[in-house]
Amino acid sequence: MGFLKKVFGKKEAEQTDSELKAAVLKKATDNMNAISEASAAKDSAVKKSMPAYETKDLDKKKNVRTVLLEIADRGDAGVLATSISDKVGICKLDASNALSFLTKNNFAEAVNSPIGVKFYLTEAGRKYCLSKEFNSEL
Repeated sequence: MGFLKKVFGKKEAEQTDSELKAAVLKKATDNMNAISEASAAKDSAVKKSMPAYETKDLDKKKNVRTVLLEIADRGDAGVLATSISDKVGICKLDASNALSFLTKNNFAEAVNSPIGVKFYLTEAGRKYCLSKEFNSEL
């Protein structure tokens, strides 16, 4: 109780315990509301500054699909990352992002060779290329 008296001063020290608890609860509620309003404003500002977020996500999916098709076309020969970006016409950064996604999810594997890192399709990648889900996206 001594802590609450110091916090709320002499005027509120004369209040009962239930009134003090109500005052503390009200301040906590006000602070929570202020924090949630601030985060909502921040979220809306982020959405306004990134209106094409969904488009970027769709572009990433297309890039992954295109890179996967190129690796599948090359077959057992393997393919270099620069060859993929040159052949399909996407920038090297987007191609490397797609390749990292494919290797992380075990659709492709990276193997060091004398001329650079070559990418090969894994068994999971072959199955996915033959699946209805992959072919329905055409």
